Amino acid sequence: MLKKNFISSIEGKRLNGYVLHVDNLSRGRFIEETNFELYLKAIDGKTSENPVVKGKHFSGRGEFYKPWLEIYYYNHVKFNSSKILDLSARGLDENLFKHLSDLLPPSAHIMVVYLNHEETRKGLERGVPAPVTPLGYLLWKSGCTWFKDWYFAEGFWEGDVKLQGNKPLNKENRRKDLLERRKELTEFLKKEKGEEKLFADARRRAEGVLRDIAREISTG
Repeated sequence: MLKKNFISSIEGKRLNGYVLHVDNLSRGRFIEETNFELYLKAIDGKTSENPVVKGKHFSGRGEFYKPWLEIYYYNHVKFNSSKILDLSARGLDENLFKHLSDLLPPSAHIMVVYLNHEETRKGLERGVPAPVTPLGYLLWKSGCTWFKDWYFAEGFWEGDVKLQGNKPLNKENRRKDLLERRKELTEFLKKEKGEEKLFADARRRAEGVLRDIAREISTG
């Protein structure tokens, strides 16, 4: 039943000329866990040779164990040896993360492994706020308002390094998170004036997030 529900929730979701296809489903450590891979299908019916996402979906258990997703995200996929699709360059990544977020209810979270995302890894290491790193920004645009960097300097017993984004439980919690993000990003913009592309791009995202927050707070 879990696998059928998972497939029906995301199979065929559109990404501007492509659709998502779920494959390689298997049970995880617990009955509530499903391992999966997401591929892209083009209009001509061809499926990407490599997945855009490999992940694990936990459907929740009782009142205290909320659903979550843990994913490896690959922003380049091959359709054949001569065609490689860059999701970021084509503007497909935000829709992808929105579809993933839609699988989860309020207060649930997404964890994205960032070992293969150099700009996010370097940004977090150098003090860039999570929501204005490339992966954090995708989590922000998908509805996450609270963030945690799961970085363990003494080894990887807890798994790969990953960035977690939480969806708020309700409007009150969302507003609280938004005010915290506004303070965090305002302070970042005041102190960080570096001309390096890493910081210039982070400042650009920060300005965008702050505009989002200002619009929501003014209308809320």
